[in-house]
This record gives sequence, C-alpha cells and structure tokens, in this order.
Amino acid sequence: MIKVAFKRPSPDAADDGDSNPDTAQPIKKHAIDDRVQGTPKKSKIGSDTQETPPLESHLYKVRMHRLEESRQRIYIPPMAKGKARDDALFPLMDKVQEFLASECEVMLILGDSGAGKSTFIQHLEHQLWTSYNMSNPIPLYINLPAIDRPDLDMITKQLRILDFKEEQILELKQRRRFVLICDGYDEYQLTTNLHRSNLLNRSGQWKAKIIITCRSQYLCLDYLDRFVPRMSDHQSHPRFDLFLEALIMPFSRGQIEAYVTLYAPLEPRPWVAKDYMQQLTAIPNLMDLVRNPFILCIALEALPGATEGNKDLTAVGITRAQLYDRFVDHWLDTNKRRLEGSNLSDEDREMLDHLRDADFIHMGIDYCTRLAYAIFDKHNGNPSVHYVHLTNKDPWKVDFFGPNHQVRMLRGACLLTRIGNHFSFIHRSILEYFFSRSIHSPIRVDDDFGHTAGNKPPIALWLDPSNPLFQRNLLAEPSIIQFLCDRVKSNLDFEQQLRAVIDLSKTDVSAAIAATNAITILVRADIPFHDADLRGVRIPGADLSNGQFDSAQFQGADLRRVDFSRSWMREADMSGTLQEGVRFGELEYLDMERRVVLACTYSPDGRLLAVGLYTGQLEIYNTNTWTRIHHINGHTTKVRGLGFSPDSQRIVSGGDEKTVRVWDCTSRNSTSGKELLTMDGHTSSLNSVMYSPSGKRIASASKDKTVRLWDSQTGECVFVFRGHTERVMSVRFSPDGQQLVSGDMHGTIRFWNPEVGQPGAVCKLLLGEIWSLAYSPDGRWLASGHDSGAFQLWNAFSSDLGPTLSGHAGHVNGIAFSPDGRWVASSSGDKTVRLWDASTGSLMFTWNDHSAGVYDLAFSPDGLQIASGGFDLTVRLRDVNPNWSRFVAHGQVNRIHKLTYPPKNRTFLSVTDRSVSDRTVRHWESVAGAPESVSSKFPGALAIESIVYSEDGSHIAIGGNGRPLEDRVIDLAYSRCGRWGVSLIMNTVVQLRDLRAIKNHILFLVKKEPGQTIGSAAFSPTGNQLAIGSWNGDVRLFDPETMATLTTGTSIQEQVLVLAYSPDGQQLALGAETAIYLWDLASDTPSISLRGGPICSLAYSPCGRWLASGIEDNTVRVWYQQRDEVESWSCVSTIRGFFGNVRDIMWNPVVPMEFATGCKDGSVRVWQVSRRSRTAEGENEDYCVKLLWGPNLGILCAEGLVCKDATGLNLSYRRLLIQRGAVKSTVSLKDDGEQRMVEV
Repeated sequence: MIKVAFKRPSPDAADDGDSNPDTAQPIKKHAIDDRVQGTPKKSKIGSDTQETPPLESHLYKVRMHRLEESRQRIYIPPMAKGKARDDALFPLMDKVQEFLASECEVMLILGDSGAGKSTFIQHLEHQLWTSYNMSNPIPLYINLPAIDRPDLDMITKQLRILDFKEEQILELKQRRRFVLICDGYDEYQLTTNLHRSNLLNRSGQWKAKIIITCRSQYLCLDYLDRFVPRMSDHQSHPRFDLFLEALIMPFSRGQIEAYVTLYAPLEPRPWVAKDYMQQLTAIPNLMDLVRNPFILCIALEALPGATEGNKDLTAVGITRAQLYDRFVDHWLDTNKRRLEGSNLSDEDREMLDHLRDADFIHMGIDYCTRLAYAIFDKHNGNPSVHYVHLTNKDPWKVDFFGPNHQVRMLRGACLLTRIGNHFSFIHRSILEYFFSRSIHSPIRVDDDFGHTAGNKPPIALWLDPSNPLFQRNLLAEPSIIQFLCDRVKSNLDFEQQLRAVIDLSKTDVSAAIAATNAITILVRADIPFHDADLRGVRIPGADLSNGQFDSAQFQGADLRRVDFSRSWMREADMSGTLQEGVRFGELEYLDMERRVVLACTYSPDGRLLAVGLYTGQLEIYNTNTWTRIHHINGHTTKVRGLGFSPDSQRIVSGGDEKTVRVWDCTSRNSTSGKELLTMDGHTSSLNSVMYSPSGKRIASASKDKTVRLWDSQTGECVFVFRGHTERVMSVRFSPDGQQLVSGDMHGTIRFWNPEVGQPGAVCKLLLGEIWSLAYSPDGRWLASGHDSGAFQLWNAFSSDLGPTLSGHAGHVNGIAFSPDGRWVASSSGDKTVRLWDASTGSLMFTWNDHSAGVYDLAFSPDGLQIASGGFDLTVRLRDVNPNWSRFVAHGQVNRIHKLTYPPKNRTFLSVTDRSVSDRTVRHWESVAGAPESVSSKFPGALAIESIVYSEDGSHIAIGGNGRPLEDRVIDLAYSRCGRWGVSLIMNTVVQLRDLRAIKNHILFLVKKEPGQTIGSAAFSPTGNQLAIGSWNGDVRLFDPETMATLTTGTSIQEQVLVLAYSPDGQQLALGAETAIYLWDLASDTPSISLRGGPICSLAYSPCGRWLASGIEDNTVRVWYQQRDEVESWSCVSTIRGFFGNVRDIMWNPVVPMEFATGCKDGSVRVWQVSRRSRTAEGENEDYCVKLLWGPNLGILCAEGLVCKDATGLNLSYRRLLIQRGAVKSTVSLKDDGEQRMVEV
C-alpha cells in the first residue's frame, strides 16, 4: 500500500505570522509516505463568524476537506496476514471491511517501519468519506503524536482541532457513531489501552470502532493487553471476540512492478518502468530491500542519479543508509532548483544565494540532523513537535521553526511536514536516519553505492562527550543502530572511531554509555573481535549476542547486563570482570546420566520441571537452583507422558507399562515421591497424559487406540473414547476444559465432550501421522505435529485449517505455545528446536545444540524459557528473547565436506554434502571470509561430495552422486603435475584417469578385495605415486604411468581412514582409528605414531613441519616437528569449539602458518599458528592457534574460556560455562556442580 504526491500547502498559504508567505514550499511529486497527511497549517474548516453553523453543514466542510487531503495518485493495495494465523495472505482492505461490518470494536494494523500503515489508513479514510451519509459512522482520522494525551478523551480533542463547537461535540457524542482511525501508536510511545482509557462504547460515552496502526517492532511480549477491549473494569476478562489484528506484509515482486509501472510516467525522466526494474534486479540484495514500500520510493528516486554512465551494478552491494543518502540529496536538490525558479522576494533571494554559497544540500542536511538530535534530546524522541511562535515557551524550537529567514527557507525545503501547528519528519525512519547522522555522517556517496568517504574527524572529536553516542543508550532504537551498522560496513574509518570510543571507556567512566553503543553497533555489523584487547572496558548492558570474541581479553571489564547469547568466546579471558546480570541465552543443560528423555513439562507455578525417562524414572527439578528434588522409580519402563495438576501439587505419568500413575510432588521428607493413585484399564502402552484445567479429570491416550478419562481423586475411569483406528499419540484439554482433542497415527484428529463423553468433530489430515498436539492459550487454535516434518494450525472453534508450518526434516514430536500466544515452538527428530512467530508463521530461530533427536519441549509459565529433551540424554534450557528476528546465520549453514585452495591464491572453495537439490559450492576470500556462490552449470542430478583444484589452478574437479560416473564419488585427487586424476567410488573402486588424453578414459581400476573397504587415495607431490588405503589397515603404492604396484605396501592393525603425503614426498601420513602413523617411505613400516583418533581429516603444511588433524571428538590437533629431529613431533595445540567433526583441512599455499577447516557443523574457519612467546635457547618453542575468521552458527561457544575472580555471575550460568568448555578451575562454584537432593 503506497501513497504518492506529498500534499504541501500552497506557496501563498497564510503562515500564522511566523514565516514569509512568499517562501516557496517543497514540491515532491511522487514519493511514498507512511506518515504525511499534509493537512493545512491551520484548519480552514470553521466559520469566521461567532455563530455556530449547523452540524451537518460543518460535517460537509470537514468531508470535503478530508477528501482533498487524503487523495492519492498511486495506490497499490497491501496484502496482510492475520494474527489468527491464517494460512493465505488476504487483501488488507477486505479484512478492514469485515471488521467494520462485524461486532468487533478494535482492529490493530501492524507493520514494519515504512510498510505502508499510515498510507493505507489514509486511503481507507478517503473511501469512508466518499461513501459517507448521515446513517454511516463518521470517519475520524487522529494523528496520535499530534494529540496531547490521546489516552484521555481524544475524540473531543480531535473535533476541536477540526473547529467543532462545544455544543456540536456534545450532540455528536449523544447521537452519532464514529470510526476512529488512529495513526502512530508507537510514535507517541503509548502503552495504554485507548479503547479502555477513552471509555468507548460505555453508557453515556462515545460510540466508536477504533482502528490503530503500530510498528510491529515496538510491541512487547504482552502487547495484546494494550489493545484488546475489556467491557468494564480492569479485572474483567479481555474480549478477544471484539478484537481483530492484521500484519501488513512486504511487497511481492508483482506489487513492486505494479508500483513502478504507475510511478515511471509521473516522473520527469526518460526512464520507463523496464529501466527501473532492470536496475532494481541488477544490484544484489536491492530487491529484498525494496519490498518495504517506503524504501522502494527512496530507491526509485535514487537510482537514475546513481546509475548515470550505464555502470555495471551487478557486483555492487547496497545498504539502506546509502539509499537514504541518495534520497535526501535528491529531495534537497529538487527543492533548491524549485526555489531558484520561483518568484522570491529580494530578501528571500538573498538568503537563497547565501545558502547556495554554503552548499544548499549540506545546509539542509545539517538542519535536519540538528533537528533530529533535538527531538531525541529535548523531546524524548516524540516525532511530532508543536510550535506556535507567539506562545512558544521552548527556546530550542525557535532554532528550527522560528521566523528567521534562513530557518524558514530550510524548513520549507527539508523533509518535514506540518499538521496544524505540529511539525514532524515525513516518516519516522527519516527522523531515525538523521539522528544516526548526528553520530556519524558521510560527506559524499559514490555513484555506484560503493564505500562512502567519511568526514574523517580527528579521534579527539569522536571522544567528545557532546557526541550523541555518549548521551543516549541506543539499544532501544534498533533502526538507528541499523543505520550505523550500514555506516560501519561502508566506511572503514567509522569502525576505528567506534573502537577508539570503546578504548576510552577503559580510563573514563563517563564513556560507558558510548562504549556500550559502540560495541553493540560493531557486533551487529558483524565485526569480529578476535584477539581483541578489551581489558578494562566499561560496556554495561551491551548487546553482544552473536558476537565473535575468539581469544579476546576482557580482564577487569564491566560486563554487567551484557547479552552474550550465541556468541563465540573460545579461549577468551574474563578474569576479574563484573558479570552481574550477564545473559548467555540459555541455562546449564541437565544431564540425564545416559538416559533418553521422552517427556518434559513445567509446573503451572513455574517452580518445578518434570522429566520422563526411557528407563522409567521421573526426575523433578527446582527451577530456581536447577537441582533435583525428586527421583521417582514407580514405572518399570519408558515414561512417555507427564502432566502437572493446576495447583502444581501433583503430577500424572504414563508410559509403556500401560498404567496411569499420580504422584505427590510436595513431600519435603521424601526424595522418591509418594504414589497416590494407579489407574489400570489400557491394554497397551500410553503415549500422552494430561490434567484438565479444573484438576478434576485426567485424560490418557494409548497405543490401544482409545482415550480414557479418569477421576483424578478416586482413579475411577469415567469415560472410554473409542473411534481411532490407529494408536493415539497425543491428547489435550482445551484451556477452558470444554473440549478434549486427540490425534492418531492415521492422521486423524477427534474432538470429544469431556463432560458427557460424547464424540465431536472428526478431522482427517493429509500431512501424515500425528505425533503431537497443543492448544493456544486463548483456546482458539490447535496445532498438530506430523511425521512429515510439518505442523498444522487449526481453528479449534470451526475446525477450519490454518497455516502449515514446514521446515523440520523429521517427526514433529513436540509443540508448545508461549503463554502469551506470540510464539510457537516445535521439536523434532532432526535434532532441532524451532521457534515460530505465531502471527505470521515465520521461522524466528532454530536451535541446533542437541546432538540427537528431540522428543519433547515445554515453555515455562512466564514464557521466558524453553526446555527440551531427547535422545542426546540431556534437557536443554534456553532463554526466550524477542530480538531473535535480527539473527541471521552467516556463511555456510550446512555441513562441509571438502575444501580446496588453488596453488597460488588466497581464496579457496568449499562444498557441502547436502541433498541433491541443495548442493552448494562457495568461493571464499581467505582474508575477510566473504563467501559467494560459484557460478557453474553442474550436472542436474549431481550431489556434490568432493572438489579439488588442478595444479595450475585453472580447473576444478567436482565429484558426487550421479551421472556421468553413475556411482557415488566420495573423494577426488589431482596429481600436482596436473596429469592424473583419481576418484574413489563408494569405498569400493579407485578410478585413475589421464587428464591430458584426448579422451578422458579410465586407465585402470583398483577394486577392493574380499573383506576390504577402500578408505582414501592420495598422490605424491611429484605425481609419480598413488597411495591407496583400506579399512583393513593395508596401504598400497602404485605408479600412475605404468599402473604397476611399487611396493607391497605396509599394514597397520586398524582402519586407514585418511592419507596425506609430506610436501617432499618422502613421508606418508596414515590417519587411522586411534592415531596418525608416519611412514618414511624408505622403510617398510611406519615408525612414528601420534596418538588420537579416529582421524577424519589430515594435512601437511607447505613447509612439511606442521601437521593438522581433525578428530571425531570434534577437535583439531596441530602437530609440530622440531628442527633436525625427525621423530620429534609434538601436539602444540588442540582446537576445540567445533560442533561436529572437521571433515577437511587445507593449508594456505601462499600465507605461512595459516590453514582452513571445514566442519560437519557447517562452519568454514581460517586459523593462524603463531608463537605464544619467545623461548630460551634449547627449549621447545611455544605456539598457539588463533581464529582469523569464521561464521556465526548461533551456538554459544565457551571452550577454554577463563573466568578467574569474575563476580556477579549466577550459579546456573557458571555451570553452563563449564559445560560449554570453560576452564573449570577458573569458574568459582559454591558447590561441586553435581545434582543434589534439596528441598523446594
């Protein structure tokens, strides 16, 4: 939904005596505006006489005025999704018309900044006034930021602005109905419920429906309470039946094209729609940016000037800040040229000349930047500024809205709008953009959107406390931070300036706010802090989530309230730091002592967590201390279902032994739990149990295809529900207890009446077996999890289908709604837990920290934690954070199979071993790590598994599963001479090819012998030898030229998994199950063994004195050979922090002591070996390995973290750090960290 033609007052409009009527106003023909209404500076509706005009006559004048003001030249209807989790998008106008025709009283329209919320309601107002007659409600637009205290009688206040007299207002209140169109709830920073505070639709009060717009990112977790009506006092129940909600979706490509088609003919440029679309699609990532309507407008304004000279933009990136730079320059230049052609007074002409001499665009940007800063500094960020010159009492406003000639001319030319006596920027994001420029502003933007040239102020200026960075915490302003992140990415000087601010905080306590802002900006801009000196920094409250701090030095730093969620902190040193309130995004995991978790649930009061185990036990934990308080052994085998009573005093369990059992979980004298009831009747194992909301009934679902209802006090079976034709996997009560629902392995959902025992609706799904069910907290929606990896949302009242959420690669074993209904979490056999936005169906976050399938999960009653457990023998505990939406995993996110360097280059390639449809080859720049996909036409059916460069770097060989070799190629090798290529087929056949031959044919095959499995193949550096290793321990050498066996080879007593030649070809390393064996080829057998295995990757450095090995315990070991000591190999470093085994290792052929690793966890990382310190002559050299770069996988890494003498960190987080590999001796624990039996 978009609007064009910013409505401006005519040049001859009266200006209340505070500006010159001859001053030209800016004309902006075709721009999207999500805020501008363009009403006159003063209402012209009322009569100049004191006589009160008839009410309908005045309404007619208002109608004509508003029709003129709300007219739009271009309009693209927006699409939306409902909060009710509708599957398909719908036209937003249809939903609003549905609201107006219904009994609902409040509709909330959400959307990102610039999504078109205000534009849509302006169009809505125009439609309502067009069809208005006396029998219809009166549409009343209210710009909330322009109303003083809109929470109190806002209708009366708005009518007074429209010049209605008091007696008319009273008559309207008594006799007429309204449709209130309230824009900018977030911009006024409201938190009150306007429906309630204005007493709408109560006796003697205004009769009105209300439509409210709000930015979605402004809302908190419990936002519904701000909008849902309550019909009496605050204690009354919320009336969800009177509330509707819609979320405006980003533009589709079709909507973008439709807008461009209408836009192009209105612009005085030779460009046609096709020209705009070609440029939008040519610039990488620009089409994603312009799905936001306001940014689309900005891009269309900027593109013609930015692409002059027909530059090729296909390799150019672009940021939102750069688009805004172009838009602002274009706006000011247009208005400068318009003023130059206007009939100005001599005084105004002289002022224009002065502004031109000083650089008109620069002066306009300076005015807007200072105004934006003043709005945040003096006006608390409220974007609407009220100003009347004769009554103004705020001196700062005179500088921007006073009668000074320069001020008037700049105000008229800049990106401002005026509604009555209220001034604001044309869009909230423009205000945020200019405030970001008050912190850092480029002096120019290159035509190709390349790096901006910063103003390069002296560092001393950047350390000036008057800089806004020092004065305001920006963490609550994500849009401002994003603009500054864009500046970091395009201006290298800005990064250094921010680092200087961080350093200043080490010695100046007053720089703490600035340092907190600076490091937050850098981390969000993906700037790594590997090996950074952060000792003594003061950054309280910084958001360092997803940050990278390998080997960073934090000693003595103030880290209070810092968020380290999902950060990489391998070998960082946090000794002596202040850590009160620090967050890591998760808690310690609960070790189930080698027992599989089949069920987990929180007690309603949140004080307990119960876990059901494969071995038949129940474990109950205190959630304050995460210590075990009950260990219940009542079941003899698997406990598959658990449920607490509403009062949290009892817990029901069921499993494979066919019984339902009830336990007392309040006993303070027994750690084993007292059994209260045993209920028999099922003839097969139980899969699910649950207490009713009243606590009077217990439901159980069984493999015997029945659902039973039990009396929770007596254990008597009340009803047996039959009808399922397959085993019943889940049963759930609705939140009000009026419905019971069950799902089976046949894909059928059945509803039951638990009061009378009667069956209800039956629904058959096409998604496969049902494994889990969950109700939303308000009872309106039911979710079903399926073996297909998808889960389905249902309307529980009508049984209509909602959206299908897909993404899991295994059974959806568990589903849970957050208590406020905002999130839906799902767990699966694919080892992941996923979090979804319940209103949009969007995937918000994926946890990959389980190492095996996840069987169940649960939200805590306060919605702040998620617990999940499964086949990795743990229960994982995670914090819930509304900022997950900003996290994007970088680089490879799928397991890496192979890496390869070209011979004389600092770039390399990686390949994943995913499915055929998702094969990926990427090209990496080894200095900074920026990846890009390789553009090649691979065979359509090829699942890539191996890749290698030719010796001269001119060719790449790729092998996999598919034609033309038919069978699966699991490894490839080029000889360094470039002549020979070898491929390993399915661990059974080695194929040698002469790559110089006219026809690339197989010269010979080495087939496995009985009992053999071929593990690897490798060429010697000269290409005169081919080594082949087998899993039976044999290694054979061949001459590729003659195809003759060179030796009988050698043999070890374990599987040979990997082979690697030394650079001089004199030594062959055999990676085996327990060690690396080094074979001097002049001898018969390996003479050196380096313990540690199984080995999954192996590589010599170009100098031959270093050897790196990847081991299946998810580590990499770096070995070093002392000078002149052939047998003196030692492990100088063990690299931890991988979340899978390292599948390949490659040393950089150009940069000494640098190597890359490709891991099953999806990471590609580059490492540097360096001396830790100088050693005395005769002593062994001391080395360390540090990370140069790598992706953020969204998993907390604390391997080798040091926390000696750190204070303030809670006990659970200390245990977490130890679990994640922190040096235990440096993490203080008040107890030994073991689970203890304590009272709740």
